[in-house]
Amino acid sequence: MVNSMLHWNYRVIKKQLDPNTVSYQIHEVYYSDNGTIETWTESPVEPYGETEFELREDIRYFLRAFRLPVLEEKADSEKPTLVEESYDYAINPGHYFEFMDRTSVALDYVYQFLGNHPLLRHDAELKRSYDRVEEALAELYQLAGKKDFEASNG
Repeated sequence: MVNSMLHWNYRVIKKQLDPNTVSYQIHEVYYSDNGTIETWTESPVEPYGETEFELREDIRYFLRAFRLPVLEEKADSEKPTLVEESYDYAINPGHYFEFMDRTSVALDYVYQFLGNHPLLRHDAELKRSYDRVEEALAELYQLAGKKDFEASNG
């Protein structure tokens, strides 16, 4: 094990089990101070918590792994390594509309469940923070709309 570990996170790792079988599993991945991958758990991990809250938080960290590129385990001559799996997703015009729709749903959800919470009327710091979240989602929606327009009108 390396002496100086900066941090770790959960990552999705793709493994070629045999010529016809691939698996995707969650592993803990450890990084050196410069951000390079140093090591990872040999076996996949599962969510864990000593309380229901801790388990929920661990699952939330598992879900974050899906926002990062999948790592593929490659057999090197000396030892296995992890490399980012490359994807080339084709973007079509429907993706912009779909993204705008999802952003609108998220904005409505945030407004309904947080924007009307009584704490926002009594805590100015929370209200300012909430306002930034709402503004950021509205800006995201507008930017997606702009890109949709640009893609449609070439």
